Amino acid sequence: MTISTRFFEMLRMLGRLWADLPSLVRLLRAWKNGSYRGLSARTMASLAAAVLYLLSPVDLVPDFIPGIGLIDDVVVLALLLQSLAQDLAAFRAWEQTRR
Repeated sequence: MTISTRFFEMLRMLGRLWADLPSLVRLLRAWKNGSYRGLSARTMASLAAAVLYLLSPVDLVPDFIPGIGLIDDVVVLALLLQSLAQDLAAFRAWEQTRR
């Protein structure tokens, strides 16, 4: 894999993250207020692990490094959203039935 291919792959990952993040926030709000209960134990464990990593002061790439310090956090969020793709699709379908 060339550097340019990796760069474009990372840009695509960031684009998906940016597009899916609002859906994830809506999903968590609906789950919190009790209107949506479609989350599995695996999904909740993934969310908890991602939040713990993001809040942890121990990172693979320290956050204080300019330019690249937050890359590992973005990758964790992107991997989380990728693993939650089916849950997000089910949530979006649920949202559509409520309108």
